[in-house]
Amino acid sequence: MNLDINNVITLGNDEQYLIVEKVIYENKSYYYIAEVNQMHTDIKDNYKIVTVNDEDGKLLIEEITGEDKLKLILPLFLEKFNN
Repeated sequence: MNLDINNVITLGNDEQYLIVEKVIYENKSYYYIAEVNQMHTDIKDNYKIVTVNDEDGKLLIEEITGEDKLKLILPLFLEKFNN
């Protein structure tokens, strides 16, 4: 399952995030998301890298938190942002 850049998603805790960028690593999509305010007019200082899995027709968004994994994925986003 893929999500589109510049769309807003709502997490299970009702926080809303803008999909800023997407990279693919080892055939898996990773998304860089930024929390937005209720009016969707400003980005808060809260960012995450997540993956999305389809489980029984429901999208399950999983935050990447392990330091080793972040060291692999974050440079891919930085490379895209610098181009």
